[in-house]
Amino acid sequence: MRQRVLLCCEKPIIAAGFSALLRQEPDIEIIGEATGERVLGATERLSPDAILVVAPALTIIKHQRELATLAKLAKVILIAKTENVHRSIEVLRIGVSAVLSLDTSSAQLIHALRLVSTGDLLILPEDARDAFRPFPTSPQSADSASAGANLLTSREKQVVLLLARGSSNAEIAKELSVSMTTIRSHVHNVLRKLDVGTRAQAVAIAYESGLITEIETEDNARRP
Repeated sequence: MRQRVLLCCEKPIIAAGFSALLRQEPDIEIIGEATGERVLGATERLSPDAILVVAPALTIIKHQRELATLAKLAKVILIAKTENVHRSIEVLRIGVSAVLSLDTSSAQLIHALRLVSTGDLLILPEDARDAFRPFPTSPQSADSASAGANLLTSREKQVVLLLARGSSNAEIAKELSVSMTTIRSHVHNVLRKLDVGTRAQAVAIAYESGLITEIETEDNARRP
C-alpha cells in the first residue's frame, strides 16, 4: 500500500528536490505541495497519510496551533534547521510524529516516513539529539516526569531510552529479546505512567525533564 504524502515547503526549489527524491520510492506517493498558509486547506482536501513540513513553512514557535491541527489529521514529520531542533521538542508534545534536521540523509528521511506509516516513530537523528539536553525544564513537566519515572520498571525505562534513540517497535523487541506484543504492552504502560497520549510526547517529556539523562546514567551503571 502506497503512503500518500503532502509536502509543505515555502521554497519551490527545495520542494522540487524533496519531491524528486520521494517520487523514486515505489511505496511513497507525493499527492501535492503547499505553502504554510495553504497546507491546512490542502490537507482537508487531499487527506494525506503524512505531511512533510520543511521549516520555516510553519515555524516551530509561532505556528504550534496549526501544527497541532495538522497532527490530528495526518502524521506530521517536521524538518528543521539543525541549530533549531532543540526548540522542536514542543511540537512533539502537541502531536507531531517525528522531527528531523536538515542534515538528515535521504535514507533517514525515507526510513522515517515508513516508520510513521506503520505507527512507529523516528524522533530525530543522532547528530541532533544532544540539542535536547539543555532545554529548560518547566516545573509541571518535571514533577510529572519525576512521578512517572518512579513508577516505571527497569524494563520500561529501557524502552523509553530506546524510543528516544529512534528505535522502532521491531528494533526494540530485537534489542531486548522479547516479542512485539510485549513491547506494545511496555509502551502502553509508559504512556499511562507518564500521563501522555503518544510516544513522541513521552520522549519529549523525558528529554525536557531530564528523565532521559537519569535513565542513561542508570543504564551505564548497569553495564560492566
